[in-house]
Amino acid sequence: MVEKFSFEMHFDADMIAREVPSQRILELVVTPPAAAASKNRPPLNLALVIDRSGSMSGEKLGYVKQAAEHVLDLLQAIDRVTIVAYDTQVTLVSPSMLVTPAARTSLKAGIQSLTSGDMTNLSGGWLKGCQEVAAVAQEGGLNRVLLLTDGLANHGITDLEELGMHAGQLLVRGVGTSTFGVGQGFNEHLLEHMANQGGGRFYYIDKPQSIPQIFEKEFNELAAITARNVKILLEIAEGVSSQVLGSWRVDKDGDRMHIWLGDLAAGARREVYVKLLTPLAGDRQQLAFTAHAMGQGEKEEQFIEDCEAILVYAPQSQAEAAPVRMEVMQRYSMVEIADRATEALKLERAGEKEKASKLMERSVLMAAPYIPQDVASEYNKLSDHLRHGMDESTRKDSHQQQYLRKQGRDK
Repeated sequence: MVEKFSFEMHFDADMIAREVPSQRILELVVTPPAAAASKNRPPLNLALVIDRSGSMSGEKLGYVKQAAEHVLDLLQAIDRVTIVAYDTQVTLVSPSMLVTPAARTSLKAGIQSLTSGDMTNLSGGWLKGCQEVAAVAQEGGLNRVLLLTDGLANHGITDLEELGMHAGQLLVRGVGTSTFGVGQGFNEHLLEHMANQGGGRFYYIDKPQSIPQIFEKEFNELAAITARNVKILLEIAEGVSSQVLGSWRVDKDGDRMHIWLGDLAAGARREVYVKLLTPLAGDRQQLAFTAHAMGQGEKEEQFIEDCEAILVYAPQSQAEAAPVRMEVMQRYSMVEIADRATEALKLERAGEKEKASKLMERSVLMAAPYIPQDVASEYNKLSDHLRHGMDESTRKDSHQQQYLRKQGRDK
């Protein structure tokens, strides 16, 4: 087990052509420290933001209430929680409070009072939860908003990019977002984007009966976090174009790139892949890349690890014959094809079924030398489904599988 915060970087190969642009893959690997033997977890500062729009009536809302009460039973007196409910209107069911025995009783009463209402002001409910968490955030605590919905954002802010931008800004302030989509009516691309930008996790809950179990899974991951506010600062060599795979939140500033990984639980190794296109050599002999991974530990200690890697210019024939790190390409290809599958699913949802299928076919051909045969077969089947159109359940199942693969969570 890894005892300390660690950081590595690797290229798929170390040579690039002098005469023509070369594509290289950069792998960045962050591993959080193991939990202390006598681990006292940091206090949690949570907001439970619950969709109570009309579509949540009946058993859905019943299971949400059960799940919220279960989360309260898992929390201790060092933890804080606020409860926000929303339909067209946003209701502060309970302001943030420490979860003492008396408060737990009061909070559960508030949860049981919830009834279904009207439309889905997702942005209003979520931002209110973020506001409540931010107002009482303290050093050493973990701040997270848990947003649960079964529908589309159809009131207030509804644009995916705008909501993602707000999630990213809140992450910088130390407030993360995890999202929970229930059933078939929600926008999976919106909820994944908010979680990616907000440094949290996206969950697809196909059956309302699974809500309590999924909420407990999120709680257990929060309780195991040993590295917080983790990000990578990558300094790109001049003239190199770059693309980060995997839907991580990325901020670019000239040749410097911040990649935000959020909070990491013990054992949650994260691999980030950057596709690079290098310029002609000119009078250069090599390109240097420097990266720094940083975060905070359980006791507010600062982690920072530095790495440097070099690409060496060589004649084109020599660069193309250089050995490739097969294990890097295998890991990268699994993420790259999941990225392309997510893109194809968006096209299929927009009605561009043939375009989506062809994108998937090309992606399988490109990845075939590096992915297992069963994975290639899986994506060939997906290509066929995309061409003929998918029902909502199949679409969401496939999206969830791609999300987990991009995040390295399907291992």
